Amino acid sequence: MLYRGEPVPLEQCSYFAAEKTCDDCDVAGDEDCDEIGYEAAGEEDSEDEDGNQDDLNKEVGVGDNRIVPLAWAVVEIENDDNWDWFMKLLSSTLGLQDGKDMAVISDKQLGLVKVIHSILLEAEHRQCAKHIMDNWKRDSHNMELQRLFWRIARSYTAGQYAKNMEALQKYNPGAYTSLLSTNPMTWSRAFFRVGTCCNDNLNNLSESFNRTIRQPRRKPLLEMLEEIRQQCMVRNGKRHIIAGRLRTRFTKRAHMKIEKMIQGSQFCVRRMARHNKHEVELHDEKYYVDMDKLTCGCIKWQMTGIPFVHAASVIIAKKQKVEDYVSEWSDRMARMNRLGVLPPSWRKGNPGRPPNHARRRGRYEAKTSTTTTRMSLKNRVMTCGNCKQDGHNRLSCSNPTAEVQPKRPRGRPRKDQV
Repeated sequence: MLYRGEPVPLEQCSYFAAEKTCDDCDVAGDEDCDEIGYEAAGEEDSEDEDGNQDDLNKEVGVGDNRIVPLAWAVVEIENDDNWDWFMKLLSSTLGLQDGKDMAVISDKQLGLVKVIHSILLEAEHRQCAKHIMDNWKRDSHNMELQRLFWRIARSYTAGQYAKNMEALQKYNPGAYTSLLSTNPMTWSRAFFRVGTCCNDNLNNLSESFNRTIRQPRRKPLLEMLEEIRQQCMVRNGKRHIIAGRLRTRFTKRAHMKIEKMIQGSQFCVRRMARHNKHEVELHDEKYYVDMDKLTCGCIKWQMTGIPFVHAASVIIAKKQKVEDYVSEWSDRMARMNRLGVLPPSWRKGNPGRPPNHARRRGRYEAKTSTTTTRMSLKNRVMTCGNCKQDGHNRLSCSNPTAEVQPKRPRGRPRKDQV
């Protein structure tokens, strides 16, 4: 929360805002990702439309192929100290600890890469494949190199990776040598760690978030931060309502992915082996499926959390439902019950100075405890309006009603009146 006070120069202050939220349907985001990923975070600095560097650092998560803003910060300059400050606050706020079972995607900003390896020791660090490709073929417009690069980046197994790298070496040995220096283990899916249920190797989620905050970034600092906060709050609220209205176990995109796998499983040829293992052939490629360990040789089941066509064919042959083998990260109710938006912590203010004026008294309240113009309630005698006796009132009176004497008419009596 940001508090207004004495003006502080931007070069002497830093601002950090974190939003603890996660939902199956949170923020409109990346439409180009071909798989479903959940437990990943993308980090990036940003530039405005004119290409000027903007000191707005952000952390964005991905869920159901939709971006989830987690935190953003305004710093005076992008350096190692500020990245260290940002990542420490992010880790303590979200309780990341050593970052186990977490994947972090970023560009090649050296300060950020250094901080990730020093704070989130167990986290898997990935680099954006699009940034790698742009820097790799900066001076070349050869589309064949681009196609070969994406085949390498989207290879799930070591065999596919080696085959595609060999094709690149035959096509252009110089490009092959320069690509090896980019550390393919950080951007090719063949080397990604399984268990995070995320196969994303692009930073599109951060770019999508940059698109949504173009208008707020044209405003002054306080107004910009407040509008970004309100924008994320409203979007998350709408996504939460949409997720609550769903009557299905999984989100719409997850169901589309499951149906696609079920339809593709009819082209698979399954051969049963011992110990609940199966061999599945598709397009002259054979992979094993181990139903006890819930693994597939193509790695896509472990990488995305949704059974691929090989595993789907085995599950259907066993007369079971594919939905029962989907990872809990795709389960809508499990995520809604476990995670949600946390309200900001209440800040107790200072007691302040005592008032310099007396309290305003009521209309009939005495100005002082002793007065000569108004009687106090002390020693007053209560008279009953029913029996005209003292000591009680009409509510508790049990005596018969006393005869009321006729009142004298108002005004001076006439001469003919007695």
